[in-house]
Amino acid sequence: MRQFTCYTKKIITLEREDDEILKTDFIDVLSIISTRLYESAAYVMETASRMMPANTFCIANLDSHSTKVLKVYNRSKVILGEGLVVDNEESYCALVTEHAQGPLIIENNLTHPLTKDMDATPFVGGCSFLGVPIVKGDGELFGSLCAFDHEFYQYQEKDVELLLSLSAFFSTLLELEATVHQLKLAEQTASKVLEEKSNLLAVLSHEIRTPMNGVIGMAGLLHSTDLTEEQAAYVEVIEKSGSSLLSMMDHILDYSKIEAGKLEVESSPFNIREDVNHVLRLFDAETARKGLRLYAEFDMEFNSILIGDSNKIRQILVNLIGNSLKFTEEGEIGVSVRAMPTAADEFEVSFEVKDTGIGIPEDRKDRLFRSFSQIHAAESPGKYSGAGLGLSICKQLAELMDGEVWLEHSNEDGSLFVFKLQLKQLVSA
Repeated sequence: MRQFTCYTKKIITLEREDDEILKTDFIDVLSIISTRLYESAAYVMETASRMMPANTFCIANLDSHSTKVLKVYNRSKVILGEGLVVDNEESYCALVTEHAQGPLIIENNLTHPLTKDMDATPFVGGCSFLGVPIVKGDGELFGSLCAFDHEFYQYQEKDVELLLSLSAFFSTLLELEATVHQLKLAEQTASKVLEEKSNLLAVLSHEIRTPMNGVIGMAGLLHSTDLTEEQAAYVEVIEKSGSSLLSMMDHILDYSKIEAGKLEVESSPFNIREDVNHVLRLFDAETARKGLRLYAEFDMEFNSILIGDSNKIRQILVNLIGNSLKFTEEGEIGVSVRAMPTAADEFEVSFEVKDTGIGIPEDRKDRLFRSFSQIHAAESPGKYSGAGLGLSICKQLAELMDGEVWLEHSNEDGSLFVFKLQLKQLVSA
């Protein structure tokens, strides 16, 4: 009968000496979330506006008396401007919530009974109109999402479905943005908002995932419809933006768990070859889209079964490969795994992730593993999205496992990151 050496679980406690550092980090996280939520909402709305042939696309906030235009995109003719405030009696956006049980479509505002006699109609000019309400999670009305077209575009069913999915997305984002702002003020005034910061980020992640998955799903459905080449490209942008936002939320959640003060490090048998190959398969679609080669090579003389926290090892590899993939447009990304015996049944295992990307400027290398640090954000604003947490999480997870991760070298021909830790081999008795 074969028996295997037992494995254990240990609790790692992260202690911070200064509570003010925790408060500062919390405010930093909230600031990042607040900024990214607004940027994501604005970017997705701008992209969606290009998918719909209407001239003007806007989001408005309503109270019991007036309507305020928060964000607007005009293609050619300026129909509305941001910051515009009008009484609800003269607001097309208010018509959506006051007179329509669902989406409101007006083919011609000059002849429609709701708009032909409004004082706002001469101001807006002759146009077609589509509007859907934005309702918060608690059922309270927030505002509306509307489209105007001075050439009287006839709105299709897919246009209505697009606005409905986006209204769910934006209502959550805007509500979360307001909540985050209130929490920042409360934290700055030393108010006790939540007993655990990680609870806040978990709630934010949950609340944003549902509408975001809806937007991604709707974009996927739009792919199956009859779209022009330009519209198909816009759908792909929405899908990519949504996936990027979800990935960013994953990083923020990981960061919050580390900052919460306690993490569990598991020790259990795992097959290192299978785990590395599994991680590589996660990037098949993206590497194929970019035309990159992604491969792994192993330099080991044992049966590949080790004892350690395979989940955290995979997470570090995912972050390192994802980082390389973000900054590599042509060539390849390789993962080399080496194992050197250091004692009986113990090995020093190193993972090397090498790419042919754009490299890291010498004067910014010291910022690599800092939280919220985005190395290439200055020269390429908007191109490389993210919260700047991936490498910081790698460093902290590696240290939890008594390992280390560092940048071996980087230049215009690419970069090489190394992750190393001590692991035991599973021994049968």
